[in-house]
Amino acid sequence: MEAASNKELRAIFVSRHVENRDYISLGTNLPIPTAGVLLAHLTHAPDLYLNVLNFFTNLSHVQRFEDLTQIANPAMAKYAENFMSMEEQFYAISRMDLSFASGLQVDMYGNQNLFGIGTDPANMKMRGPGPVGTSTVMATVKKYFIFINEHSPRSLVKKCDQVSAIGWGEGGPDGRAKYGFPGGGPQYVITPRAIFDFDEESKRMRLKYLLPPSTLEEIIENTGFSPVIPEKVEDMPPPTAEELQVLRTRVDTRGILRD
Repeated sequence: MEAASNKELRAIFVSRHVENRDYISLGTNLPIPTAGVLLAHLTHAPDLYLNVLNFFTNLSHVQRFEDLTQIANPAMAKYAENFMSMEEQFYAISRMDLSFASGLQVDMYGNQNLFGIGTDPANMKMRGPGPVGTSTVMATVKKYFIFINEHSPRSLVKKCDQVSAIGWGEGGPDGRAKYGFPGGGPQYVITPRAIFDFDEESKRMRLKYLLPPSTLEEIIENTGFSPVIPEKVEDMPPPTAEELQVLRTRVDTRGILRD
């Protein structure tokens, strides 16, 4: 079987951190995390509580998904088991086990910026979409993963120009507690080059896995701050034959993750 692509490895990493009966919201325009959640759903987590748009659904019986990019689509309402009002959706955020965030910028403590590039809000170099609810979700959800499609000094920065969602604040064990946030905070940062977790004491981003074909030197060169580098960088456990087969024949049938 063809070796796993970089995108497939990231999806498999997500899948391995999904537990059965987790409550997870599938967002839009995040095909790799979506693929990871669906892979878990079709293998070891058949009883997920999946929130898609404004409804709950179970998709474990779906034999194959024809378009991975269209999961968060009103057409999926045909599988709905329950519909929620906007008020119910916001009330349920604190019970959500896992969510996904992104940003134009992510800093060394996992704070995210979706507002725009530039420190002057009235004169930004580029405007982003805004927090679109992430300020609330990331403050209260039990845990979340940060997912970005670019690993460079302009996306991974020492300090965000603006902050749309707080990760670990200024760092340290009380980085979130001092804000009174009930959520568990960011657990991982997933990029095309590497996967990071956070140091237990400083809450600074720490390299966990290199993703092929990147090298340690490339990670250091392309990160806008000095991440924590452990004495030994682990290798991500390779995909199993079942993971790759289900991912390719049932989840990502169009091969989007193999491009």
